[in-house]
Amino acid sequence: MCALNLKHSHPFIDGLRNPPEGKKKDVQKIKSWMMTQPHLPEVHEEFIYLFLHACHYVHERTKSAIETWFTIRAIHPNIFSNRDPMEPKMKNLIDMGYLLRLPKTTPEGYRVLMYAVRDPDPTKMNFNDVVKGFCMYNDCVLSEDGLQEGYVIIFDMKDVSIGHLARVSLPALKCFLWYIQDAHPARIKSIHVLNTATWIHHVMRLVVPLVRSELLNLVKFHKGGLPEKFPTELLPMDYGGEAPTVEELDRTTKALLDKYSSWLIESSLLVADESKRPKKGSWWGLFSSKSNQQVEIDEKNILKNLQID
Repeated sequence: MCALNLKHSHPFIDGLRNPPEGKKKDVQKIKSWMMTQPHLPEVHEEFIYLFLHACHYVHERTKSAIETWFTIRAIHPNIFSNRDPMEPKMKNLIDMGYLLRLPKTTPEGYRVLMYAVRDPDPTKMNFNDVVKGFCMYNDCVLSEDGLQEGYVIIFDMKDVSIGHLARVSLPALKCFLWYIQDAHPARIKSIHVLNTATWIHHVMRLVVPLVRSELLNLVKFHKGGLPEKFPTELLPMDYGGEAPTVEELDRTTKALLDKYSSWLIESSLLVADESKRPKKGSWWGLFSSKSNQQVEIDEKNILKNLQID
């Protein structure tokens, strides 16, 4: 393992509150495995708790997620380095959208995260920076939430145009989807898309070949501005709920930037050292494409899903 000299506590800036009981042996087994991986950095046990929890304490899944998390950050520095949220370019990008962490959880105990567009001008969007900013924000959310039972994602397409689609970078999209599916240490329970655009089919034909059926099955499209069969009271006032307004919640999120600025910058050090990696099969195998038949099946299923609401 590679020793790092870090000033901050990672992945929880304030430390992990109430670590789960009876999981010390699981942590020790993963830690012992990490010590046999010379390319992985030496990290706090709280990192291992986070990944074990996200993977439901299945050891092989946990190892794979840890390996991928550090690897993807090493081979995609354009997304995972230079993570200063106060840099003018990044600050402007963050201000172009609404990032909402709703104060109340669902009856199942799931945290609800909402995303929407503030500035609808697609010419201002750099997709590579969007992915970078999104990953930075999600690192902060995980730090604030600790070991969360699960996440419900809501994305409002109201001010998204075909011009935004035209600015999507395929390499950045591949990186993002790889990260979300194989490395992001969170339990995603459902994804709701509100005010679904009529041209969503074009988006899905781009995404479907890169996404496994398990994640596609979590996506629900809604023609209107409210997710069906969802406790409305959890939503912001703007959506008919009891939570503070979108603007208020967004300001609360943006206030975290001061707290996490140097923490995010330092997190760029948390990468695999490829020069020390044992010689094995190529990691690009993880990007193997689906068969044409599987793409057709997934596309039919997801487009059928569009017609439900």
